[in-house]
Amino acid sequence: MRRIIPLNPAEERIVENVKNRLSGEGRSEEYESVANNETALHDLATAISKYPSILGVQRLGLTGRSVDTLVKTLQIRDTADLVLHVPTKALLGKSLFFAKINFFYLLYYLVDEERGGRAEITEAISSTVFNLMAEEVFLSIISDRDIPEHIRSNAGYLLANMWEYRMDHGVEEFAPVLNGIWKARRSLHPAFGTMLGVSELFKVSETTSHIWVDFLQRDNLCIEEVDALREFLLGLSYEEMKVLSANMDRTGKSCLREHEIDIILGQRKNYPEYVYDDPRELFKSYRHRHKNASFRLMANREGPKKTLEEYVMCYLLAGPGEWIAPECTLE
Repeated sequence: MRRIIPLNPAEERIVENVKNRLSGEGRSEEYESVANNETALHDLATAISKYPSILGVQRLGLTGRSVDTLVKTLQIRDTADLVLHVPTKALLGKSLFFAKINFFYLLYYLVDEERGGRAEITEAISSTVFNLMAEEVFLSIISDRDIPEHIRSNAGYLLANMWEYRMDHGVEEFAPVLNGIWKARRSLHPAFGTMLGVSELFKVSETTSHIWVDFLQRDNLCIEEVDALREFLLGLSYEEMKVLSANMDRTGKSCLREHEIDIILGQRKNYPEYVYDDPRELFKSYRHRHKNASFRLMANREGPKKTLEEYVMCYLLAGPGEWIAPECTLE
């Protein structure tokens, strides 16, 4: 039995530091709450570990199951019933991510901001949120039959590793890129201006991996990937940006202020305002953009058919220079 480790060494140190602080301050009830939640987290990981290995081979009568058959099953299933064909270990493992996020928020609220310690807790939350998002990105790629099969297959095997270990297995190769743009976006407050996202792009690119720059500078970068990037940077939908650009052309303005955007759109924005210091907001942002992209794909409407995260992951899974978005018109 492969045992799932719910906390890595850095996370364990955070928990011990908080417990020591609570103990030293005589906050016994709060200490007990942390200890109980920590035990529950380990119990959950132990329970999940008892399920059959996702990477192993099982014989069920005349039927055999392996990671190869799992990946093939994921590739042929429709998105609507995909969850019904995911191993129990994977479904329960996702709950471990949610449990970790809630556990570290408990620690976050128990720590006095003036005495420090919240930054490393936020980092631990961010890491778990990134893993949760990566899982959804992998599933989106696997279920998209317009994506080349070898890319979908690569996503399937990496996802299987992630399901098996529930740590960074399966995403560590891509973490510097995805984590980099996600973290940079978290600290970014869009200036809007020309609606091109140029200044925001420079800010994001300052602290990210060179692979991110390679993705942006490749010859076959297409317009829909650029539009997905603009959605990511500006927090506006493709459709809203079209309305705003048309208004700028009509009025002769070269840029817009934030209050003018609210007036022009005249309604609630497709994507709500995000609380940038809350790592969970990035997951919400991804979900909103993914929903809109999926609608465009089904309705055959113009605009990005994937999120920026999905485009970047496809590029990484294909290998530098090999990824061409199938629905894109090259420019």
